[in-house]
Amino acid sequence: MAVNFKHDGGFFAPMRFEAQIEDCEVEGEIPADIRGTFYRSAADRRFPPLFANDTPYNSDGAIDMFRIYDGNVDFRSRYVRTARYDAERKAHKALFGLYRNPLTSDPSVRNVSHNTANTTPIVHGGRLFCMKEESPPTAVNPHTLETIGEWDFDGAMKATSFTAHPKQDPVTGEMIAFAYEAKGLCSDDLAVFIFDREGKLTKEMWFKTPIVSMMHDMVITDKHIILPTTAMVTSKERLDRGELHWAYDEDAPTYVAIIPRDGDASDIRWFKGSTDQHMVVHTTNARTEGNKIIMDAPVAGGNFHPYFPKLDGSFSDPADYVPTLRRWTFDLEADNDTWEEEILFDGIKVTTFVRMDDRYLTKPFRYSFMLMNDPSLPVAEAFADTLAVRVSNAIYRFDHDTGKIDKFYAGDSHGMSEPQFIPRSANAPEGDGYIIAAVNNFREMKSEVVIVDAMDFAAGAIARIKMPFRLHMQVHGYWASAEHLPF
Repeated sequence: MAVNFKHDGGFFAPMRFEAQIEDCEVEGEIPADIRGTFYRSAADRRFPPLFANDTPYNSDGAIDMFRIYDGNVDFRSRYVRTARYDAERKAHKALFGLYRNPLTSDPSVRNVSHNTANTTPIVHGGRLFCMKEESPPTAVNPHTLETIGEWDFDGAMKATSFTAHPKQDPVTGEMIAFAYEAKGLCSDDLAVFIFDREGKLTKEMWFKTPIVSMMHDMVITDKHIILPTTAMVTSKERLDRGELHWAYDEDAPTYVAIIPRDGDASDIRWFKGSTDQHMVVHTTNARTEGNKIIMDAPVAGGNFHPYFPKLDGSFSDPADYVPTLRRWTFDLEADNDTWEEEILFDGIKVTTFVRMDDRYLTKPFRYSFMLMNDPSLPVAEAFADTLAVRVSNAIYRFDHDTGKIDKFYAGDSHGMSEPQFIPRSANAPEGDGYIIAAVNNFREMKSEVVIVDAMDFAAGAIARIKMPFRLHMQVHGYWASAEHLPF
């Protein structure tokens, strides 16, 4: 099927604005024990794209901030002032071409960073970083949202790229990250980094990959680093032909790199999966138990990225490739290079957006929170097509021990964004806290942020932060407690 990226002027049309609101309207009551900042990385085009077949992932980056304290909320939204943003602002038009293909950009900017900083916000060492995996992270002031600039960790990081999904070890405080195509576009170089809790690079490992592939997410245990590839491939020939960076190769196997955290590049072990285990876009959690590594993640057996074509140029119908929540078990003492797979949840319209109580990263855990598209929930007829195709309408709490599901549903004209978990207190049991998520109300053409008791989804939202306009299209979010990031 053809994919048309022309904006239709509806809810998902570009916002092209920055805003600041003090004392946001709150419906209900925000619990007093919620004190911190909810960040949202967003993709929002300031100018029409140069190519109609470009992807939404190539939009300008914006960062939204909801600061919550004593039941009050202040909001601020700013574009990330990347080199790309500045160049196009000066020209008053789009200059940058197809997603991750600088050869399709205007000649005046081909040597300018194509970084959009539009994917994931994360706070580490007191700094707010806006991530885009083709580039180094962009540092942003966590209080004012003023852009500081691309960050190379005081000159210590030499890679040209950086994952959008670094992991923060809740025990050691370390941040672990990686970079693929780390020495430039289409290179088979992979780098792994370990930073201390202050953001100082303490260790790096470089090695080659068996396939030049999108590697969007990772997972860690207390002893290992796990890096899955996908079947999204690229080549210099694709870029030379003026095509999108990625294409789906249905014959490409999935590879998983496992590296001891206390080892080096010579200790890497590559596992190889089948072609029905392609798409690990996001991960949930993992742990090391003896000689085994157990990883939970949503996995699709085909092209779950409809914005990227197959190798032959045709497009996939994402409805044919619904992810399932799977458990992969790797035996480090086995003679073979495969793994065992178990289907944990074979639900309807599972997305790859899944979050958990991050205090339990690297540990045995029980709950995850999944963004879902559930057709069994009531949908207003006027918004049925939008809710069925473009967005999710529910958040599921999934019990990995029992398989039990609890659902949160915001309304019959509401689309959900990725949730974040807020612990009720630092020492609260796993899952005891709140879910915070941005919600779009298509009936009112406005957005809101809902807060839900994570252990009582049936009670519905205990508070809604009502916005007088629609928000930017969110990619990922991050919750920073006031203890973690004082203000």
